[in-house]
Amino acid sequence: SPVQLLVEEETMLTALSMTTMTHPEYVGKGIFTDLAEALYLQEQEKNGLKAVWGFPNANSHYGFIKNLKWKNLEQIPTFTLECSKLKSSSFPEIRIANQFTEQHVNTQKKNATPFSVQVNKSVEYLNWRYIQNPINTYDVFEASVDGDLFYAVTKVFPSFVDKNKFEVDLLELAFPANYELLVQLLNAINAFYKSKDVVRINVWMPLNDAKHIQLEKIGFNNSLPITYSGIRILDSTYSQLEKNHNWNYSMGDSDVY
Repeated sequence: SPVQLLVEEETMLTALSMTTMTHPEYVGKGIFTDLAEALYLQEQEKNGLKAVWGFPNANSHYGFIKNLKWKNLEQIPTFTLECSKLKSSSFPEIRIANQFTEQHVNTQKKNATPFSVQVNKSVEYLNWRYIQNPINTYDVFEASVDGDLFYAVTKVFPSFVDKNKFEVDLLELAFPANYELLVQLLNAINAFYKSKDVVRINVWMPLNDAKHIQLEKIGFNNSLPITYSGIRILDSTYSQLEKNHNWNYSMGDSDVY
């Protein structure tokens, strides 16, 4: 799937690797490797593709690294908060949004430091990904603070821990590393899904994101599942893409969510 990345200030075309599979009768014959290499070459020559990246599962990871010259970025734990540990807070600044605007995008870019690589989350992309999605339903929370319009995107689903209850995935967390504001947001999310009896809130959070330590303070801990992330660079000019600390990633970057 084509995805524009922002690398420093440059926009480049890359591809998100999605579903790959081989019929059991043809496993071990090298067909997957040959097809993938042919596809990478075709897209590089035809469309100027710079890299292929994504989140291979345990079945795909070995083949990607061994046969397709992918480089590991990192293993991403699910950063989880048990809602029973969430401290209460008022949330007058948090509200529901029905669409994304340039103000959301500008605020997100301004708060994306110290990262130099991220998905280009334009207004068109965000509305396509979350508002106009024909299959999944997402909710967008926003808060206005000192002229900035922060946002978070959530999705509720039946819990894998307790089938009678629910969990919430935080697909985007374009909020600052502000403890009080994050607590307000999490309480607003918990209250919004009150009828679902939410037991956990999950997020992906780069370790060098300033929000990570604030979420730890709130009560988030690393948990399962753990997700591989990796990349195959097709243009050696962009070797910085292989440095995991450059990447600002979120659950929303993966087609799984």
